[in-house]
Amino acid sequence: MYDVNDFSNFMKKLLAVLIFLFNCSIVFAQEDFKFPTESHYPKLPASARNFDEFIPPNWKLMGKATGDLNGDKIQDVVLVVQGTYAEFIQKNDGLGGGEFDTNPRMLIITFKNAAQNRHELAEQSKTFIITPDSPTMTEPFQSVEIVNGVLQLDFEIFYSAGSWGTSQASYKFKRINGEFTLIGADKTESMRSSGETETRSYNFLTNKMSVTTGNFSENAKAKTKWKTYKVGKLKTFRTFIKPFDWEVEKDYFL
Repeated sequence: MYDVNDFSNFMKKLLAVLIFLFNCSIVFAQEDFKFPTESHYPKLPASARNFDEFIPPNWKLMGKATGDLNGDKIQDVVLVVQGTYAEFIQKNDGLGGGEFDTNPRMLIITFKNAAQNRHELAEQSKTFIITPDSPTMTEPFQSVEIVNGVLQLDFEIFYSAGSWGTSQASYKFKRINGEFTLIGADKTESMRSSGETETRSYNFLTNKMSVTTGNFSENAKAKTKWKTYKVGKLKTFRTFIKPFDWEVEKDYFL
């Protein structure tokens, strides 16, 4: 006798296999692309008269934020920059756009020294401003801003093919004991196929976190649960290498 449920389960499994094979084809295609190595990152000056002197030759500005980061009531400057080397602007014959840009990126944090009228290099990261890992991935870096002495960096993971899931994340850093320390983070995951959403919000200073679930395709009210979460030693740019790569909870990456 024909069983509708068996057929439905079979189709679900078949769809899962097809999606897996499709994703594999994208991964294998990536092997032909060139990505930067340590040698592609130039040495930055320790200080400069103008903040734009920190942007190396053959690099361009992606984002900028101003605000007081070290509590001296003087406007500091944060830069997000990207290389413009032709070798990393590569032809793409597969899914995605006709070109795939894998140029290196950097986060540069400078403090304004009012007495000397110069900007001083306070911090830099060659890994935190992530590059698209596939031609089907849209631009992951979204914005940088400084609010009340807190540096916030926003990112998004979105693929035009190969995945129904999307992720948006915000990371908040504050200078504590001379280091830029991750004090909070928010991450929202959504499924375009079902409309289901989940947002996890972490406050690493209070050891509190919330989990909010909902559905953007329905009118159902979102539900929020709070719990205590201890992260141990707080992360900094030296120990939190890049977004979406820290297993903050078991099988959950922030």
